[in-house]
Amino acid sequence: MKATGLYLLVAVIPVLVNSCLVVKSPPCTCPITLLDRTNIDQMSENPWYDYVVQRPLVTPTVQYISNCVAWTKCQLNYTLYDIEYIHPTTFLPFQALGNCDAKTKTWIVADGQRMYNSTNWTSICVMEIQKELCTPKTNTTFLFAYSNDMDAAKVQEMVDNMDIPPVNELRSPQFTSFANIRFDVLQEETFEYHKSYIEYQTAIGSKLPDPSLGFTSPETGSDVLKVISKFINNTQVPICGSRIYILLKRSPNEQDITELVAQMRKYRVYVYIAASLPLSGGSHPETIRRLTTQTNGWDHYYEDSSFDPWVRNEMSVDIGKENNYQMAFYSPFFFDGTLIYAANVNLTAKGSIALPEMTVPPHEELAYLNYDNFFTRFRVLNASVYDMKLDYEISSDVIYAVQIRIYAYR
Repeated sequence: MKATGLYLLVAVIPVLVNSCLVVKSPPCTCPITLLDRTNIDQMSENPWYDYVVQRPLVTPTVQYISNCVAWTKCQLNYTLYDIEYIHPTTFLPFQALGNCDAKTKTWIVADGQRMYNSTNWTSICVMEIQKELCTPKTNTTFLFAYSNDMDAAKVQEMVDNMDIPPVNELRSPQFTSFANIRFDVLQEETFEYHKSYIEYQTAIGSKLPDPSLGFTSPETGSDVLKVISKFINNTQVPICGSRIYILLKRSPNEQDITELVAQMRKYRVYVYIAASLPLSGGSHPETIRRLTTQTNGWDHYYEDSSFDPWVRNEMSVDIGKENNYQMAFYSPFFFDGTLIYAANVNLTAKGSIALPEMTVPPHEELAYLNYDNFFTRFRVLNASVYDMKLDYEISSDVIYAVQIRIYAYR
């Protein structure tokens, strides 16, 4: 709603003092918070965080016109956003006026386009015209990390299959650097970085899992989270837009991933985890699901007897006018696709659930999937905004945490 004016409403309380009428205004105690680069990570749980954190940020200036009226504004070329209303828009406000309702401790805010209420007026200045830190086509790095608890034969199988045509054909040209590391070892190892895909493949094969080097107690947690953090903070290869593929056998003991999630979202680092069951140790397997959920990644699990590190599955899909086209889906996520949509939902029994809307860019085809039933299709849609709804049927009383991901191929 376009704000045409802001009216200052002040409660007036008459008090008689020595036969004179004295007018007092109640104190204004509405909270106001100013964000910038130093504290924006506190907001990493919000859906707009990825959009904002990849752009130049500064703190808004605040001028109090009276005890209950505040004026916030940004410097030239910056847009003022309230965290409750952050989204790209054709109207780019640079200032706003807020009136504090002392009774309800609520701000009534007007920015020239709309008027709204806010219980904690939290603002930040964002430079809209600045390019993002990286795009889906920016040259970046692919990291393969694997637990030393893994079966060495499974890792060797991946190495042997890295040259097969489907993998090479799916590999994105944006991966100009490669990295590998073996973790969950007593003596912490360092990353190996490569420009050559062949050297990268050879390096992995030369450091297969070795039980004599690993942890012996099931109470010891995996250091997988530390590995991810160290990779993001390295200075030898590009990080923004990178992808991490992990073979996991041991859970971490940590629960707090707030800072790690903020870093991954800031640099658009996506992690894909294949875990072999039963896990060999660690106390908090749920941390992995929270990590992939909060960073738009993916995790999936196999029993040891059927573990396939490639998550390769023959299936029938529809491509264009051709139905039942047989293909294999590979999961090291080398593929030249751009994640355009992610939703995470908990499903129980039969039902229907509304999902966040999806903005589809120009593309050649879309692939969509959720791992739990491995349902994948290819479609071509008009570049537009779509309402999304998931209809489903579950035969048991189990609650399923489903990760839905949609990729565009240009």
